[in-house]
Amino acid sequence: MIRYTKLAADGTHLPADSTERHEAVRVDHDLLARPLIVTAYRSAKPMNWTDAKKHAESLTINGWQWRLPTVEEAFLICDRSRTSEPMLPVEFFPDCDWEWIWTGTEDLTSPAGYAWGVHLDDGGSYRYLQSLLARVPAVRAGQSVGWK
Repeated sequence: MIRYTKLAADGTHLPADSTERHEAVRVDHDLLARPLIVTAYRSAKPMNWTDAKKHAESLTINGWQWRLPTVEEAFLICDRSRTSEPMLPVEFFPDCDWEWIWTGTEDLTSPAGYAWGVHLDDGGSYRYLQSLLARVPAVRAGQSVGWK
């Protein structure tokens, strides 16, 4: 089961129906030992994998440090129990669209130069050339979420 919570600028919880702008979302998933904090909005423009990593690490939302999610984390952000696409609820992720996002997980199989992305429309994960362009979500750096 997955649960989403809007986070205010100071990191406190907001009600799900709050109209106050939120920049981050807490994601609780039965498979995660600890919640994952995710940016509510993705990058304004698509970018290649190297630039995506730099972009995520440059964010200062809520005064926290950020990074790209691992492929496993991004996979668990999506709610596969939804009966309509995209797999993220727009009330928590307002700019969610039918596109794929970068993760920080490089694909080390041959040939080189690939990294993993996750589709927000169906929640699937795929490997892509690192030179391709995609928008970027970020997760709070320093989290050690672990798996149950």
